[in-house]
Amino acid sequence: MKLKISTFKEPKHTAVVTCVCWNNTEDVFSCSDDHKLLKWNLINNECMIVATFAEDFFPTSMNLFPKTGQSGVKHQHDVILISTADGKFHIVNHNGRIEKSVVAHQGACLTAQWSPDGAGLLTGGEDGFVKIWSRNGLLRSSVVQSDVPCFNAKWSPDSGAILYTKGNCLVIKHLNSNSKVKKWKAHEGLILCVAWNPNYNLIISGGEDGYAKIWDTFGQQVSISVKHDQPLTSVTWSPTGNMFVLGSYNLIRLCDLNGRSYCLDRPSTGSIYSIAWSSDGTQLAAACANCHVLFAHIIEREYTWRSYACKQITRKMITIKNIITDQSDQLDYPDRVIQIALGFNHLVIATVKQCFIHKLTSWNTPVTFDLKEGSISMILLAERCICVVERAGVSVYSYMGRLLASPRIPRPETIGQATISLGPDTLAVIDHTDRKLIQVFDLPTGLIVRSSTDNTVTKLTHKMTVSCIALSQTGPLNERQLALLDYNRDLYVVTVKETKPKMFKLGPQVLGITWSSETELLVGLRANSVVAWCCPRAATQPDWLTLTTVSKDISDLGRNPSIMNIEDGVVCVRRGNGSLLRISLASFPEKLLKHIAANMWDDALQLCRTVEDETLWACLAVLAWQYNQLPVAEEAFALIHQYHQVNYIQHLRNAIPEKLATSQN
Repeated sequence: MKLKISTFKEPKHTAVVTCVCWNNTEDVFSCSDDHKLLKWNLINNECMIVATFAEDFFPTSMNLFPKTGQSGVKHQHDVILISTADGKFHIVNHNGRIEKSVVAHQGACLTAQWSPDGAGLLTGGEDGFVKIWSRNGLLRSSVVQSDVPCFNAKWSPDSGAILYTKGNCLVIKHLNSNSKVKKWKAHEGLILCVAWNPNYNLIISGGEDGYAKIWDTFGQQVSISVKHDQPLTSVTWSPTGNMFVLGSYNLIRLCDLNGRSYCLDRPSTGSIYSIAWSSDGTQLAAACANCHVLFAHIIEREYTWRSYACKQITRKMITIKNIITDQSDQLDYPDRVIQIALGFNHLVIATVKQCFIHKLTSWNTPVTFDLKEGSISMILLAERCICVVERAGVSVYSYMGRLLASPRIPRPETIGQATISLGPDTLAVIDHTDRKLIQVFDLPTGLIVRSSTDNTVTKLTHKMTVSCIALSQTGPLNERQLALLDYNRDLYVVTVKETKPKMFKLGPQVLGITWSSETELLVGLRANSVVAWCCPRAATQPDWLTLTTVSKDISDLGRNPSIMNIEDGVVCVRRGNGSLLRISLASFPEKLLKHIAANMWDDALQLCRTVEDETLWACLAVLAWQYNQLPVAEEAFALIHQYHQVNYIQHLRNAIPEKLATSQN
């Protein structure tokens, strides 16, 4: 993955460009010290002057009114908030006319931002104040008064707190509660830029010391970048939350969620003062000191699934290849490609206007359907359906392009990969208003389409804040399992459709989880090991759970490793340095689970007798007991020395025929 960078041959501004923002996926606003507001159209490669402001108008930041799926008045979408060096902020309409100017600070007003819900705005100034204002520019409160300038301030994703800089420290202040103010030293020098990730609730900061650091909301450091030669002047998360971009002097760097660098470019731009992503997360614009506005889009995204590899080579072109047969093809699309998903024998491509569903057996005859809007943040795949997450809402489709459900989920733009999971017949989402609550939606699996109000919703409540969820991918609906990680890194599993769902703890200190796509094998990653729970249902019996768990130690995983997938018992792990590591962990248990899922108990027995592994026998014993295969369970429990269970099974086998004979008489 890398950025393809472009600029106009001649700069359209005549002074330093200090701020940029996107109006939609094709139009960009820029503002400069030449007092001009320009609008750039990336389709026509045109630039027009929207407004020329007064001679004392020197912008420091610019922010467009937030566009959400539940937005209010339509014309408010094009309202621009601009802060200036004379201590004012200005509310400007899309035609460049200043609707309101407010004196906010003594000295420069260094930052201004609309709240995510659009109900108000905040400003931070050279005088050390951070102030909250109404949407119409009326002062609500001065929430912070400091003796040092506030170079940057951001809203929390729920608009309930603010993050601001204070010298070399970061501070989080909650607005509507008595929560203690969180303050920590983040850098050795001044902090110049910050950004708050709404999808994963992470904070990134860049400072004069040349480092970019990622933090959680408790002030604990998650990641740190390499040291850059110059101070970092801009940083921003992508709308999907899984990437960020750093800007410095003649430097722009694209990184993943954990801080691993995808690419580094050194354009001759001078300092990059502001970077903004388009709402679809595939393009960005940057304000540069050399009077240029830099544009870039992401290319060379790569995806793999089994023997298939997919790569985006241009904005509108995808290559796909079967590595085994060496068959390959190029797929061209009429519009720019936004999102790609590969799995479950399908390739799903989302463009600005349409979604294309390709079968891997017939690439050139896709199923297509129109999208609600062109800002797709995520595509999830399951065995029988796909889930499309747009800013306008969440929709579930069949692979034939039929709309199955549109669950009502508030603020879908804040959904991250860890907070949503799709199963063959269910969709689970962490409630962003209460992260202890998980909503599980039943999905129709037949051809009859029901409205979103018909979907049965199961609500699961955990005792701790939940950070990650994953639904099992096999089995009937009444056996659907949900694995979850909380903020303590404890792993729990629950059967969703039980009358009274109960959560069972599988283990502590788990960094990441994933289910096998073919069986009920659950894999988790720890700091120095990878663990497979071959039979998560055994959590009801702690001794059974221990017997059915496989673990393998791994060294040199680095910082922030992540688990990618598991296929045929082979786990793929991404190390902290970005390299991939494949570990054969549970090949035989996965084979056993496939036999049992197909009701092939004789083959399962034969496999255990051949391999002669205690973990394998334990899995067979537990599953045979749960599926009432008493003769198989008796043999398996005997071979793992669970003699009390053997005696109980023998008692049942002897008692049942006697009861049947008595009832017949």
